Amino acid sequence: MVDVPKTADIVIVGGGVHGASLAFHFARKKAGRIVLIEKKFIASGPTGRSTALVRRFYAMDFFTRTASAAAEMFRHWKDVVGGDGDPGFQQVGMLVLAGPDTAPYLRHNALRARELGAGVALLSPAEVKALVPAARVDDVALASYEAESGYADPSSTANALVNRARDLGATIIQYRRVDAIRIAGSRVIGVRTESEDIDAPVVVNCGGLWADRLLRPLGIEVSITPTRHQMCFFRRPGGFGAHPAVADMVQVTYMRPEHGDLTIHGVLSYDEVVDADHYNEGVDPDEIVRNAELIARRFPVMEHGLAMGGYSGLYDATPDHHPVLGPIPEYAGLYADFGWSGHGFKHSPFIGDILSDVVLHGKAKDYDLTPFRWSRFREGDLVPPARWTAPPHPKHRL
Repeated sequence: MVDVPKTADIVIVGGGVHGASLAFHFARKKAGRIVLIEKKFIASGPTGRSTALVRRFYAMDFFTRTASAAAEMFRHWKDVVGGDGDPGFQQVGMLVLAGPDTAPYLRHNALRARELGAGVALLSPAEVKALVPAARVDDVALASYEAESGYADPSSTANALVNRARDLGATIIQYRRVDAIRIAGSRVIGVRTESEDIDAPVVVNCGGLWADRLLRPLGIEVSITPTRHQMCFFRRPGGFGAHPAVADMVQVTYMRPEHGDLTIHGVLSYDEVVDADHYNEGVDPDEIVRNAELIARRFPVMEHGLAMGGYSGLYDATPDHHPVLGPIPEYAGLYADFGWSGHGFKHSPFIGDILSDVVLHGKAKDYDLTPFRWSRFREGDLVPPARWTAPPHPKHRL
């Protein structure tokens, strides 16, 4: 086991994919003594149970830019990140289906994303049918398609980033819990672990579901709701081969292929709140039935498929379902990167680059993190929905 150092220049709390990305970017920028602390093992929390979609566009400019930049990192991992790690990226494409009521919004958002450089095309129902012959498209009015998107392996991604950070000099501490962020007046002075203190002038809270517990004693109140989401595995029958990842906004579901002849399928919205430390990590029998009906409705051939169980993960949901990102100005040296509410994986390789610049230089070139400040919840200045089919909003251009 790695010894816990007594001092560091930067401490990162949390070994999910966002903490891992920060450790890598700090290390490659030679930011000094970097220590990442994880209470279990790397990707042991929500990261390891992510569906790990890698896609490019949102209704909001900020997320389109970060998702697109991260997608390029996944595609060119060896050149950009280096090392021996492999995120397991599979370029299967990403398809979004919209009905008549939301098709105008999908068109508007896709065209704006294309202006920003995102690789996205608009498809008619007939073109969707040509791309995925097994799909039923009679209720589809418009679709978007990203040929260069797909999915990755979440644990492999986080470990590839951590291992590269370690190669570049970062210290990675696993199985050690951080109990408190230490302050003196209005400055951060380090963290208290379950065994000893680490002195550091900078702490980045990447604690995910547990991030609010570290901030509350400091008078920083952010609501994090642990929301259970279930994913079901189905074996595709003969004749139904590989397919792109699909966000079905008509049925409000998503799916992606898995290795072999498997498909992962789930619904896009869950409201089951659970205890983040004790919850059912399996899938409910009635949820398998519901997902079987939904996948067969979109792909009738799946009536001959086979249910293969599933698993559950957690979202660290904030009130507006967007992250807390950037400095916490009440305490010099304190920063946040948590609360991604289920859409953080795809951004993570690039967010570490942006936030590390904010920590090291006070700002990130071309990116403003102000909309994601923690105090927006107190101020009632929430970030609007940013899914593919979200109606236009002035803040989308941020």
